[in-house]
Amino acid sequence: MRVQLETDISGLAPRNFMHDVFNCPDPIICVWDGPRGSARRRELFPKYKIGRKAPDTGIYNGFHLTYQTLKHSKAIQIKVPGYEADDVIAYLTRRYASDNKLIAIFSNDGDMWQLVGENPGKVICGAKAIGAAAPEWTRLYKTWVGDSSDKIPGVPRFGNSLWSLNGPKRLMRVTEKIFSGTPGWQRDVELQPKMFEWFEQNPNQLKVFWDIVGFLDVPPELIDQHTVVGQPDYAKADAVLREFMQ
Repeated sequence: MRVQLETDISGLAPRNFMHDVFNCPDPIICVWDGPRGSARRRELFPKYKIGRKAPDTGIYNGFHLTYQTLKHSKAIQIKVPGYEADDVIAYLTRRYASDNKLIAIFSNDGDMWQLVGENPGKVICGAKAIGAAAPEWTRLYKTWVGDSSDKIPGVPRFGNSLWSLNGPKRLMRVTEKIFSGTPGWQRDVELQPKMFEWFEQNPNQLKVFWDIVGFLDVPPELIDQHTVVGQPDYAKADAVLREFMQ
């Protein structure tokens, strides 16, 4: 939705989105970031998403207008305070994939590839894949290499060349040893000397990155409490739009 609003020059993005929802034959769930959705991750890593360019006021107005409009469509909307949309999407995806449902995730967030990797053949996603990582290694890749969009630095100077040199399976074994405090893990991985120094100085930092890159567990009862089931009525949806735009 943010991409549509930022690239739309006609001013019709909310209306076009409404038409898509009304015309789609499949169930639609729209998940929004909840208030203070980043707070839990910032408790772990205070620099998380700090310094990212915030959307302008028009984008937030577009979000609000779309949210109000979709109340009069068949869409189910979820906005859970204290959680990002990613966390709720992860819960819903795992829930429905376990019932052998096919889930299409319409998002430009590469984190969604974690869910594709967890549920091969059951989840599809239009987001651009992250770096050189296959879907099942998305979380590991972002933990080591980092994610500039979320201001996660990863291991200093660890990039695609070292990712390819070590390989994800090897890195996963090393990561598990680091998390468990197993001595001697340094012999099992190819790193630059300064990287080993970084691990000595920041013994818990890799686990912090791992935790914030992954999806947080959202209590199902909270999702139920903050779910709005739309009541399809095209005339009412159109009236909401007409109040603010043609």
